[in-house]
Amino acid sequence: MEKQALALINSARAAIFSIAFLVAALCVGGWQPVRAQSGHGTSKAVTPGERNLQVQPATPAVVNNAQRVALVIGNSAYQDAPLANPVNDARAIVKALQESGFSVIVRENVDQRGMLGALREFGDRLRSGGTGLFYYAGHGMQIKGRNYLIPVGAAIAREDEVAYSAVDAQAVLDKMEAAGNVANIMILDACRNNPFSRSTRSGQTGLAQMDAPVGTLVAYATSPGAVASDGGGANGLYTQHLLTAIRQPGNKVEDVFKQVRANVRRDSQGKQVPWESTSLEGDFYFKAAPVALVLVAPTPVDSAAAREAALWDAVKGSNLPIEIRVYLNRYPTGRFVEKANARLAQLQSMPLAHTPVTASDTQGAATSDYQTEIDKRTEEILARLASSGPGPGQLVKPAKATPARPAAQSNHAGFTVGDRWRYQVVDKFKGEVVRNRVESIDQLSPDGTLILNKGHMRKDASGNLRYSKGSDRARTFSAAYINIPPVLQKGAKTDLNYEIDVQFTEGKTAIEVGKGSMTVKGQESVKTPAGDFTAWRVEMDILGWTRDTAGSYRWLFTGWYVPELRNYVAFDDESRNSNGSINRRERHELTSFSVRGAENLASR
Repeated sequence: MEKQALALINSARAAIFSIAFLVAALCVGGWQPVRAQSGHGTSKAVTPGERNLQVQPATPAVVNNAQRVALVIGNSAYQDAPLANPVNDARAIVKALQESGFSVIVRENVDQRGMLGALREFGDRLRSGGTGLFYYAGHGMQIKGRNYLIPVGAAIAREDEVAYSAVDAQAVLDKMEAAGNVANIMILDACRNNPFSRSTRSGQTGLAQMDAPVGTLVAYATSPGAVASDGGGANGLYTQHLLTAIRQPGNKVEDVFKQVRANVRRDSQGKQVPWESTSLEGDFYFKAAPVALVLVAPTPVDSAAAREAALWDAVKGSNLPIEIRVYLNRYPTGRFVEKANARLAQLQSMPLAHTPVTASDTQGAATSDYQTEIDKRTEEILARLASSGPGPGQLVKPAKATPARPAAQSNHAGFTVGDRWRYQVVDKFKGEVVRNRVESIDQLSPDGTLILNKGHMRKDASGNLRYSKGSDRARTFSAAYINIPPVLQKGAKTDLNYEIDVQFTEGKTAIEVGKGSMTVKGQESVKTPAGDFTAWRVEMDILGWTRDTAGSYRWLFTGWYVPELRNYVAFDDESRNSNGSINRRERHELTSFSVRGAENLASR
């Protein structure tokens, strides 16, 4: 009797352990199930007494349990050229995304203020990590290579008014990139025949291709410069096929859009060909394929090997060289050394803007300070692993912990690596946008100097320009050159007397001299494509000349400086010849920004 009772107890324990293991395995997002197959590809039946337990789930396995956040906008009710399907498209997409586990922010027939507010909410929620998706259906247009999404109620009479009345599609990518989350998807069904194109000089149709930042896929309803069908049914042609593809389990996101492209091209007789630009580095599924799960009874596990594998899993996807060095430092002859060295070499070959590195990484040396930093990072990662799930010795692998991003580097003035300002330049003679430019901080020197645009621009720790490199010349500014007011107070005046060393690409050199003054006129409101700001108005009046020549010029500058943004949100730049004639008159206007601590600064 005692033996029988003991056998029953052991059987019950085994059953309880198997059930507990099953539940734990299904709850761990990083665990990959094994497919059980017979010779015909079907699941093999399990007979009593076998050590394998087979379970056929009723719902697809979850591939990624990180949060999914989407912003969906559908604009149909345009006064001049209403569209039939964008709101229908948006509602259908919302439903499909919710079925795929997305939390959705949705806006219908929304004006510019509403679109910008929704974009800000979207960006804030993305900062928690996971996957972000932006879908827009409605009118869109391109102006000189930049894409604009047209809000309901927009009154566009001239090309130079587009940036004030619409939403720059690049601002969406900026929000996604600034969040630093795992993956982003941007879908633009905004290539319909655009009635606002008559307001532009170029008359360009469709949208321009945009480069996808790292970890992003940008999808267009049709190829660059072409227009898409609004559809004759309940949905536009593109979204109709997108809805079908999203709901099919087991397709990677790239395969989803390949399927959409083939079907749209077929149904439009080749007139509409969807397009994508992608830099995704991992696999993403809207819906995972159903699988037969086979759970094997636990066997003895080498705890040391499990700890090494868990550490490598925690750092192998990191973009920080120091986290790869954490593994190499702890396991110099480990099982994953070859992979770690390959990943390290890959990271150190990436541009600075995409791969944060420390001075020690750049120099290739492990100083004592750097070793201390590695030890500190090791403790942080091991602590995360310890709190993320069952420890080594159990078959269930701990859920992979996302490496914590280090605090961004900042100097004493608040400038931070990753801060970025985008501007459009308006030729005031032509009354149109003639180019776009960006200022992006890639690195901070030990003394706080800003290195921007891959070294093509440098500023001192307070933001005064020190070096700029263009297509035909490079300029080095003396320490006396000041373009940021040292005192922000009405009436504050600063005398200026500086030199600029000019190096031309063909080898010729010159020295420009400037003398004049800078005056802070006071605070006032200014409107830009990036929003409305309260700014300090700053005026400069400079007499300039080139040494060893008789030529001279007068430079007039009026700028609107916002301390929280640590930059000008707009400025007028005018140059006059010695006879008083004007040879340049431009206005630089902020179109978007990503500045640490100033995300919600602009108002509408």
